[in-house]
Amino acid sequence: MLLKTDAVVLKQKKFGEGDAVITLFSKKLGKLQAVAKGFKRPRGKYSVGTQPFCYGEFVLFKGKELYQISQVDLKQSFYKLREDVIKLTYASYILELTESIITEGQTNNRLFTLLIEYLHIFSKMNKEYETLTKAYELKSLMYSGFKPQIESCVHCGSLGSENVKFSAREGGILCSNCLSEDPYSMKISRVTINVMQYLMYADLAQIARFKIKPYVLKELEKIVKHYINIHIEKSKFKSLQFLEAVKK
Repeated sequence: MLLKTDAVVLKQKKFGEGDAVITLFSKKLGKLQAVAKGFKRPRGKYSVGTQPFCYGEFVLFKGKELYQISQVDLKQSFYKLREDVIKLTYASYILELTESIITEGQTNNRLFTLLIEYLHIFSKMNKEYETLTKAYELKSLMYSGFKPQIESCVHCGSLGSENVKFSAREGGILCSNCLSEDPYSMKISRVTINVMQYLMYADLAQIARFKIKPYVLKELEKIVKHYINIHIEKSKFKSLQFLEAVKK
């Protein structure tokens, strides 16, 4: 059975002597594994279109266990992402995060579109990498059913309390009357709450021009990292570990 679908390459892994297993985020089937035959040959027809970040139309043949790539019509390689190690590492983290969020065989068209949009915009940027990356994190959580509740207290639903904290475990902010629900809830300012709302609902093109104050970004990074750890059940991303090492 042949399947034709747009897809983004999330990961590439050596398979046998000259082949590779490619992890794709496809529009029609969500996450799937596919074999690229002869991938390591200098003139192999899949050597370019199956690199991480590549976006194209894939023709796949369903084998007994894995799909096999029959054809790739490359639409965008996002080559500029590879010109700077910091930019490349941030983008690699986004692929790693996306792979952790999506499920094999389950489509997520909003997240698929978001990923392509992020790669288009991010590949052209030369600063403020953290802002767009935080926006992708929050939007991807929202599009995958893990949206944090920050408009009202996640426990009682009350509005307007100034003394609030953020509970990753409970899934959002807690008002002053409900802080006992999670003794490990984290400090969050009203400014950070407003920034989170903006990053979740504004267009990525707008967000790319938005600058977050360092103290807000620091608070936001701590909160989102913990939230992802709790809800995606993944605390270590190789790309983030490498990024921290490079920054040092």
